[in-house]
Amino acid sequence: MQSTGHIGRIAAIAVVASLLLSTVALVWGESSAPQFQLIQRKTIQREMVWFNGREGDFEYKPFMKDERVYVSLLDLMRHIGGRLLTGPPKDLIELERGNVSVRVLPNDHYAIVNGVKTDVVRAPIKRGGTLYVPLRFYCNLFGIAVDWNRIERRAYVSFSTE
Repeated sequence: MQSTGHIGRIAAIAVVASLLLSTVALVWGESSAPQFQLIQRKTIQREMVWFNGREGDFEYKPFMKDERVYVSLLDLMRHIGGRLLTGPPKDLIELERGNVSVRVLPNDHYAIVNGVKTDVVRAPIKRGGTLYVPLRFYCNLFGIAVDWNRIERRAYVSFSTE
């Protein structure tokens, strides 16, 4: 008789221990799980700049500063065509498109266009090793039109591909 009571106690202890371990595992698992929040977008995000009616494909995301759109110089030249020459020296950046040559001077308020010093109202900005330029000004240097749509908050760049 005594052995049956002993086995019953062991079984009861095993059940209680099992419940305690599963409770600890459940609590521990909940506390270590990352927070999750489901958010549904009402609209699809579109790029800020379109080229000849097509959404720009940017390696470096454009941004706005002081009501001006800035794009990476690399992305701009990739979309409008032309040549981008860099260094040496390390800060030398030259752009060529058609019969226009532009020497970009990072952080300076001027550029050299076909050998002539030209004032730049908004200087290029360097972020994380990438040089961003004000879209309208640099497009205009190459005779390219830029229209801003306030409602869509989007710039439309129109140019000939010839």
